[in-house]
Amino acid sequence: MTTRSRAGSTRLFGVLALILSSPAMAGEEPEPQPLDGASFTWTGFYVGAQLGGLTNFADITDPLGPSIFSNPNIAPGPFAGVQAGYDYQSGNVVYGIEAEIAFPQTEGTSTCSSLSGSFINSNCKIGIDTLGALTGRIGLALGPDGRTLVYGKAGAAWYTGSLDLATNDSTTGDAGNPFATGSNGLSSWGWTLGAGAEYALPGNWSVKAEYDYANFGDQSVTLLPSAVIAGSGAVVGIVPARRGAVSSELHAFKLGLNYRFGVSAPPRGDLAHLSLKDDAAPALHRFGLDLGSRYWHSWGRHKYDLGLGTSDPVVSYSLVSRLTYDDVEASTGEMTARVSAPWSLFAKGLLGAGAIHNGHMNDEDFNIEGDSVARIPYTNTISSRVTGDIPSYGTIDIGYDVWRAPAHRVGAYVGYNYYRETMGAYGIEQIANPRGPFGSAEGGGFPPIGHAIIEQEATWQSLRLGAAGEFYLTPRLKLSGDAAWLPYTSVNATDTHFGGNTPVIASINPLNGHGVGTQLEAMLSYDVTDQLSIEVGARYWAMWTTDASFVRTFDADDEVVTPTSPPQHLKIETERVGVLVGATYKFY
Repeated sequence: MTTRSRAGSTRLFGVLALILSSPAMAGEEPEPQPLDGASFTWTGFYVGAQLGGLTNFADITDPLGPSIFSNPNIAPGPFAGVQAGYDYQSGNVVYGIEAEIAFPQTEGTSTCSSLSGSFINSNCKIGIDTLGALTGRIGLALGPDGRTLVYGKAGAAWYTGSLDLATNDSTTGDAGNPFATGSNGLSSWGWTLGAGAEYALPGNWSVKAEYDYANFGDQSVTLLPSAVIAGSGAVVGIVPARRGAVSSELHAFKLGLNYRFGVSAPPRGDLAHLSLKDDAAPALHRFGLDLGSRYWHSWGRHKYDLGLGTSDPVVSYSLVSRLTYDDVEASTGEMTARVSAPWSLFAKGLLGAGAIHNGHMNDEDFNIEGDSVARIPYTNTISSRVTGDIPSYGTIDIGYDVWRAPAHRVGAYVGYNYYRETMGAYGIEQIANPRGPFGSAEGGGFPPIGHAIIEQEATWQSLRLGAAGEFYLTPRLKLSGDAAWLPYTSVNATDTHFGGNTPVIASINPLNGHGVGTQLEAMLSYDVTDQLSIEVGARYWAMWTTDASFVRTFDADDEVVTPTSPPQHLKIETERVGVLVGATYKFY
C-alpha cells in the first residue's frame, strides 16, 4: 500500500471512530432536556462527521489530438470527513450555510495519448487526497414537529490530488523511444450541487443522507515525451513533453451525523410521525425481524491493468496490457433480512445471484512484439459481446444502534462481503493497428459467435466497517442509507485466453491480491400496511487492489500448464451500480 493509501486509511478510521462515539452509548434515549415551551427549531450552529463514497470522472486531453480509447479516467473510493454550519428557520423554510472537508481514498487509471497505433502512449493514474466545499442550502421542515428537513444545496467546491504518468512500453525504452515517468499536482476550484434529507434525533443530534455532484473544469498538466514507430519497427519521430489538460467531475453519497447547539428535539416526537407498524416497546426492547426480496438491475465495469515484472526497476503502473470490461449489464435477485435485538443490537444481511447479459471488452497491448514487424506500439481489440454470471454475492453485518426509536434508528456495524463474478468476451476486432493481433494485415477478426475469446473469473472477500440509518419523512415514507468502507478486500481470479473463437486454451493466468473498497446504498420505502412495505433505491459497489500480482502460464493442448513468466504487477478493479426494487415484511 502506498504512503498516500496508508494516510487515507488512517484518516478514514479516525473519522469513523468519531461517528461511532456518542453520549447515548447504552442504546437508551437521552434524558429529555427542558424546552421551556419552545418547539423544535433548526436554527443554530452545528458540527459533525460524514462517511461515504465517491466516483471521480476525469478526461485527460492531448493537444496533438483525440485518443482512440481511454477516457474517462474513473477513480472510485471511500471518504470520511467533517462539516460545520449554521441554519436559520423561518416558518417551515430553513436557510443554511455549510463548510466541509473530506479525505478520500481513490485511484483511477486510463490510457493517455493513444493518438494512433504507431504512437507509444502512457498510463495516467489519478488520485484525490482532499475534497472540500462551501455551500448554501435551503430546505423545508416537514412533519407535525418539523424534525424532518428536506433540502437542496449549491456552492463552491475544491480538491487536491495528483496525476502520475508512466510510458506504456514492455521494452522500457529499448526500441529507441523515450521511457519516462512524471507527476502533476492537482488543485482546482469548481462548483457543486446536492440534495439530501436530515432528521433531528432526540437531544441535540441529527442524521442526514446526501448526494452531491461537483465539477472542477479544466486544469493544465504536463504530458510525457514519446515516439512514433513505423511499420518496420524503427523510430521515425520523437514527440517532446507538452501541456495537456485534465477535466474532472465527481458524484458522491454520504451519511452524516451532526451535533446541533441550541434547542434540542423532544425525545419522542408527535405520535402521528410514527410508522403504522410501530409500537414503542417492541421497537426498543424486543426482538424484531424484517424479511425482504429485491431485484437489482445494474451496470458495471471490470478492469485488469497488467504491468512489468515485480522485480523490474520501473514503476508498477507502467503497463504491458489492459483488459477493460465496460457497460456490463446484469440482473440479480436477492433475499434480505434484519434482526433487531434487545440492548440495541442488530444483525442484517443479504444473499443474491444473477446473470450478466450485456457489455463489451477492450484488450489493449503496449509496444509488444508483432508477427510481421519488430514492434507494435499500440494495439486495441474490441469484443462486442459479453455474457456471464454473478453466481453468488452477499453480506452479513453485526452492529449496535446508538439511537433506536419507533420513527428512527442509527447505528454502526462490522461485517463481511462476498462477491463472485464470471464473464466471457465474444468476437474480436482490431481498432488501433492493422498489424496488431486480428488486424486487417494479420487476417482479421472473428464475429461474436462460437466460443469466448477471453474468460474471467474473480472472487472478492471484504471486511466491512460502516454506518446505517433510517428515519420517516412522513408517517408512511421512510428513507434509509448505508455506507460501508472496506479497509481490506482480497481477490482471487483467473484470466483464460483461447485460440481464436475455439475452446483451445492459449493461456491460463492466475491473479490474486488485496486492496480496499466502498459499498453504498440508499432506499425509499412506503408502508402499504402495518407490516408490508415496498421499496425502491440505488446501490454502488467498488473494489480494487492496491497490491496484486499476475503469473502468465501457457497451455497448447489443454492438458499441461507450465509457468513461463515471473510475477508481474497487477491492478484489478470491479464496479457495479444500479437500481433496486423490492418488498419487506416485518415481524414484531
